[in-house]
Amino acid sequence: MSPKEMVEFFKDEPVSFNPGEKFQYNNSGYVLLGYLIELISGKSYEKFIQTNIFDKVSMRNSYYASDRTVIKNRAYGYHEKSKGFVNKTSISFSIPFSSGALMSTIGDMLKWQNALNDNILLKPENLLKAFQKTTLNNGQKIDYGYGWYLKNNKDILTREHGGSIFGYKSMGIYIPTVDIYILGLSNCDCHSPTQIIKDIAELMKVTLIE
Repeated sequence: MSPKEMVEFFKDEPVSFNPGEKFQYNNSGYVLLGYLIELISGKSYEKFIQTNIFDKVSMRNSYYASDRTVIKNRAYGYHEKSKGFVNKTSISFSIPFSSGALMSTIGDMLKWQNALNDNILLKPENLLKAFQKTTLNNGQKIDYGYGWYLKNNKDILTREHGGSIFGYKSMGIYIPTVDIYILGLSNCDCHSPTQIIKDIAELMKVTLIE
């Protein structure tokens, strides 16, 4: 499906609540953002990301996902069934599109994090907006900025997000005060790295407090 077809698929669905009333993560919002990138830039989302992020910070092992392209050292995805592991279900990556069709490595994701820190990808004032908690209409602040969950535990701020698609799960936590980035990637959607990454982050927080 084209991005336009994806947006047309859900655009007439009733909303769960009015804008600014509450927060609920949804992939459709990210699909809409990806489509806006294409309309504004005049490029495909894939080419825009390649040019403005991957090439810009030398992320040589990051791609818009494809099951057809032969990629050296690719970690193939799996499901776990009652009889054991099976190959992941094949899908067209035009469906997750800008909500989950990118693939990368630990090393490249560190380049991404460093590029954010060095203001290579965004101007400081725009990055600051991304790391601000959103305020709802009633004045309540929620733990989500522009693409990151912003958590604050014992006065230690973290920026977090996970991902999930057939055959894969991921979780990343960044602690800006000490420039520590904790990232886990799994090539089975049965084994989420979320808890172990959170446990490591919590150990780091305890160490900071002590």
